[in-house]
Amino acid sequence: MITVKEINKHYGTHHVLKNISLEIEKGEVVVIIGPSGSGKSTFLRCLNYLEQIQDGVIEIEGEPIGLLQQGPKKAEMAQKELNAMREKVGMVFQNFNLFPHKSVLENVILAPLTLGRMKRKESIEVAKELLKKVGLAEKAEAYPDNLSGGQKQRVAIARALAMKPHIMLFDEPTSALDPELVGEVLAVMKELAAEGMTMIIVTHEMGFAKEVADRVVVMDDGRIIEDGPPSIIFSTPRSERTKSFLSKVLAH
Repeated sequence: MITVKEINKHYGTHHVLKNISLEIEKGEVVVIIGPSGSGKSTFLRCLNYLEQIQDGVIEIEGEPIGLLQQGPKKAEMAQKELNAMREKVGMVFQNFNLFPHKSVLENVILAPLTLGRMKRKESIEVAKELLKKVGLAEKAEAYPDNLSGGQKQRVAIARALAMKPHIMLFDEPTSALDPELVGEVLAVMKELAAEGMTMIIVTHEMGFAKEVADRVVVMDDGRIIEDGPPSIIFSTPRSERTKSFLSKVLAH
């Protein structure tokens, strides 16, 4: 489903991702944890080409997207090809990114309409079903300013799902929420996991990772330092850095 081979990412002289390799199978839920600044969010953004890597290969369903800077011809990806790849990969960010001047329903239908994936009638039907799925059917005509943070994030999830992606990326989806609103967002993500959606999640919610993840990937200083089932990572991690990190986050 997703193959990452020795990718590197630099911001000027700052080496953010260092020879990252990872394989993710269809239907897997992979949770990425690690200290702030370890490269977790950057790695996620590279997976749908919001960030360009300097070298290495990323393949989504067998299609490479990671060699775009190697040679003048490979350096150019047609916009329609890039859009087609992104349609397979939905992403939910920390801060919702909803259009405040559009209703909840309009936010959800915007991408399918703009990219010509659906006619308006079909897109509205799909959007209403998705809003029902995330528990917000009654908020279709509301505007983002009238929603709680948890409701906004659930709308953002519905919006990403409207493109019928094969893979969902979540970049710390609960970090901007008040603690009492976290559960309602995690409940939607648990349902997606139970339905077999391939998911890659950057989060600090360790309880959620233990419950939902098939695998936990630990990053530190731009590298993957540990990768395994949550039962192993949280009980008997091999890396001293993982032990140190978990001792701090699980103490709170």
